[in-house]
Amino acid sequence: MKNLLLTLFLGLSVTLYSQESGIKFSNDSLLSDALLKSKKDGKLVFVDCYAVWCGPCKQLASQVFPQKEVGDFFNNHFINLSFDMFKPEGSKIMKRYNIRGFPTLLFLDSNGEIAHISVGAGGADALIELGKVALDSTKNFKALDRKVKNGDRSVQTLSSYLNANLGAANKDSLLSDYFNSKSAEEKLSKDSWDLFNNFIDDIDDPQFQFFLKHRNSYELKYGKDNVDRKIMRGFDYYSYKYKETPNKLESLKSIDSLLYLKNLKRNEFQMAFGMSQSKKDDKGNWDNFLIKAKSYLSQDNINPMELNQACWYIYENYKTFNDSSALRLAKDWSYKSYQSMPDNHLINDTYGHILYDLGYVSEAVKYEEFAAKKGFEEKYDYAKFYADEVERFKKKLK
Repeated sequence: MKNLLLTLFLGLSVTLYSQESGIKFSNDSLLSDALLKSKKDGKLVFVDCYAVWCGPCKQLASQVFPQKEVGDFFNNHFINLSFDMFKPEGSKIMKRYNIRGFPTLLFLDSNGEIAHISVGAGGADALIELGKVALDSTKNFKALDRKVKNGDRSVQTLSSYLNANLGAANKDSLLSDYFNSKSAEEKLSKDSWDLFNNFIDDIDDPQFQFFLKHRNSYELKYGKDNVDRKIMRGFDYYSYKYKETPNKLESLKSIDSLLYLKNLKRNEFQMAFGMSQSKKDDKGNWDNFLIKAKSYLSQDNINPMELNQACWYIYENYKTFNDSSALRLAKDWSYKSYQSMPDNHLINDTYGHILYDLGYVSEAVKYEEFAAKKGFEEKYDYAKFYADEVERFKKKLK
């Protein structure tokens, strides 16, 4: 179910969204035409910037944009457009607004200037809230940009500004201004940690070097797991930065040889995972995926959502190869993720489905019921699916 959204086809034009309810996307083929309407109507222009291969983009298109409450809000307040960023008009928009991730949700004034911007997909409530922020001249990106230009370097302003503008050209200088103004003690504060943790991954950065030098202090305040994850993100960034200079990457071993090895195993696992996903009926890809998964996922302190993603993939595909041993492995890993995040409905759903297929029906019902309860509490789009699965599971008990 979780991967259903990734398989739904996203049409190549705005006619995809011709639906009875939900957001009504304009048929304008040029952004300039919509901006002229903006001048006339006094509305911001909302632009869904997508790529046809982007899973979260498909989620928005198939599950969020069609919802009545979303349509009621966006149709009333915005002129709505949707562009494939790899078509001619979309590529112009991507270049003009320095779009680096998908989906990017742009809110433009009639002059084509950014009023607000966000990267990523959420549910209906999150999208409506995003639209409300875009309309608020005291909270939107234009307001944040004004504050930054006027010298505001508070953590709240910088975090909001950088979250909205992932590709900000002034990111490094803003962060440098902030950390250069702080004492060693202030750099260890929660505010400084959050800013560093969210926005600095370059090991060569002075603040990252400070972090490594004072690693023990950070571990005492924020936990070894969080510190280790940050170092591994630094390894990832460094590996990309110096991908053409293998000898440079050897220096990472001196930071933490065990984490370096763990990072190598993760990269091998992710590559094998991607290969298996690209050709799901290839037994060689499947076997290699499982080999790399055993090497990486059997280690301690693996992110529970990373475990969950792999377990759901195994659940969805093990029948292709009649590989029940893989499902039993997934059961162990899924329980491991459950122990880390017992209140997560996605994890409970995965564990419930694996248990059901292995014949542990009573236990499967228990975990699926919890997934449904949490899903409804959190207004998750597929909470009803959970509830339907509970009934399906129960039928086997009769």
